[in-house]
Formats: sequence, C-alpha cells, structure tokens
Amino acid sequence: MQRVHASNIGDPIYLNNAATSWPKAPGVPEAVAAWLAQPPHDAARSGSITPADPAADCRRLLARLLGDVDPCRIALTHSATESLNLAILGVGLHDGARVVTTCMEHNSVLRPLAHIARTTGVEVRIVGASQDGVVDAEDFAQALRPSADLVVVNHASNVTGTVQDVGLLFALAHDVGALTLLDASQSAGNVPVIPAAMGADMVAINGHKSLHGPPGVGALYVREGLDLQQWMVGGTGVRSSLRLHPAEMPIRLEAGTPNGAGLAGWAVALRWHAREGHAHVQRKAALTATLRRALHDLPEVRVYGGHAADDRVGIVSVNLRGVQPEDLGFALEAGFRITCRTGLHCAPLAHEAIGSAPDGTVRLSLSSFTRPEEVDAAVSALRRLSARMAA
Repeated sequence: MQRVHASNIGDPIYLNNAATSWPKAPGVPEAVAAWLAQPPHDAARSGSITPADPAADCRRLLARLLGDVDPCRIALTHSATESLNLAILGVGLHDGARVVTTCMEHNSVLRPLAHIARTTGVEVRIVGASQDGVVDAEDFAQALRPSADLVVVNHASNVTGTVQDVGLLFALAHDVGALTLLDASQSAGNVPVIPAAMGADMVAINGHKSLHGPPGVGALYVREGLDLQQWMVGGTGVRSSLRLHPAEMPIRLEAGTPNGAGLAGWAVALRWHAREGHAHVQRKAALTATLRRALHDLPEVRVYGGHAADDRVGIVSVNLRGVQPEDLGFALEAGFRITCRTGLHCAPLAHEAIGSAPDGTVRLSLSSFTRPEEVDAAVSALRRLSARMAA
C-alpha cells in the first residue's frame, strides 16, 4: 500500500466526534471530578439528605428533549448499545417472529439481531439503501409484508450522516402491527427526536456524542403501555425484600450500581444543550455543508452521501483516489494533526450500499465546538494530498 506523507504540523484538530465528542460541554469535566471527589452516595438508594440526584435530573432533562415524555418511561443505561440490546431482547421475539431493519445500521443493531437469528427462529430482513444512504420507502414496505413484529431504524447514519424519514418508515411499520425502535445515537442533539411525532415506540440514546456528555451513559425511552421483558436483573438498592426484580418503570430495566459520576456530567451537558444547543447545531450544520461542498470540488476526492447541503449531523465520509483509507487517515494525523476515523465504522453493510466496501472511508465528523478555521484546515490538507497524488 502507498503511504501518503505531508509536513504541515499545526495545532491539533479533532474531527472524530461521531465516535465520541470533544470537547465536552462546559462544566462536564468539573461535574464528573466533583462527583468522584466526594463520598459516594445515591439519593434514590441511601435515603441521603443530599439534594443532588443526577439520575433524576437526567431523566427530567431527557424527557424534555424527547418532547416532554414521562420521565419514568426513561431507563438509564451505560450506552446506546446497552439500550438497543434491552429493547431488541426485551420485546419478546419468538420463533417465527420477523424483524425488519436496514443496511445502514450500526453493529449495535446488526449483531444483536444476528445473535437472535442464530439462536432462535427469528427471521431478520435487511432493507437496502441507495448510494446516498437513503432507504427507499417502497422497498421497506415490501419487506414488511405480510407482517412484522419489530422494526429497527438508524435515524442518522454514522457513515454518511444521512437522516432517514423515520416518520414514514415507522408509519408503514405500524400499519402491519410492528413495534418500532429508533437508534438515535447520531441524531440526538443534532435533529429533533420526538417519539410521538415519529411513531417511535422505543428510542435508544447515548450521552457522549452530540449531547456532549461523558462516556458510559445512555438511555432507553419506552412508550407508555409497552412493558419490555426483563433480561438484566439484580440489585436495585430499593424494595430489596422482593424476590423478583421490581416490575415498574424505570427500575424495571435498571440493575446494578449506576454511573453516578457519568450521570452528574450528563446532567450538566443536557442543561447546556437545552440552553445553547440549537444555535450550536445550526452553526455545525453550516460548517458541515461548507466542508461537504469544498470537498466535492476536489477532483481526486470522493464524498459519500450525496450533495446534501443541509446535513445536520456533522458527518462527511471521503476517500482519496488511489489511497487506502487507513493511509489517508495516517497522513492527516501525522502530517496535519487532524484526528479522524478510518475503516468500516462498525457499519459494514452501509459501506456495501454506498460503494466503499471492503476498506471503508475516512470519516470527518464535526462537533458543536468545531471552528471554521479547523474546517478550512481539513479542506486544505485534503487539497494538498490530492494535488500530490495527481502530480
């Protein structure tokens, strides 16, 4: 493989926010450190007179983010992956059940579905997408026939940034009686995620991407009237005399010691997002559109996901003609101090759909704190590398 080198060392630029965001929202590191520096306590379990209860704060703030849902319908988890597993394994799929999903899903969906398909008689149907990463509604409707039990859709692709019309897809799912699960890992904090408006029975969220919280925190929203089966049970710190795990939400889906430090940080991030998130998202959308347009103008660079100028999740995947993605990522890191992500991004079927398999792409992903000069530097770096390849 050919190595592409450059020598233009400047200030480090972090463009790997689709993996995990940096920097975090103002006050998050301090909140996490403060929690760890004090004697451990859990207001819900210890009867502590300390007013701080980050779990309750997170539930309340997430409920507002999701369109003023009932906070008690939000189970706190350690990641979106855990949330997705809770949902997929909790709906009670039986032999002969059918699940419909898409090729744009992350492995946090594809692998749980592959697992239940291998260990049970559940059928999993995967709907394809265009080279722009868009799932065709007619293909989706065809996969639902004659019936389906569960539909799982990635709201925004972690490869292309494509935002699916989940309202339409979930309406088709409800027409055949299917439950709907939304993976909002990349969309929460970027575009509105309102379960009632979208027809989402369940929504999985993480805290460490565009909500700018710490790692190790996530949530699963479950609509009223839907009781998922419990597959993770154990200590709750309350109602300990019960032989079985408590049945009511949200504790129905929570067990073990919560990540108090992470929740304290996430509560700070969610408050920041409620105050300032909209303006930051609009600025990031404009920067993403600028980056996408500028890279489309470079003849040796292929930009995946179409020419959409209104991309709002901050993701642009590219390749440079004749250069392996890992080599291009190395050149950006070593020569320009630009941190990005290369490869398949835990979404192998998405890369097959957009034509970047088996090697994947170089993914540049912005955050609410990315500066215009950092976008300019990324474009300049790729322009220089492109010119070097064309010489």
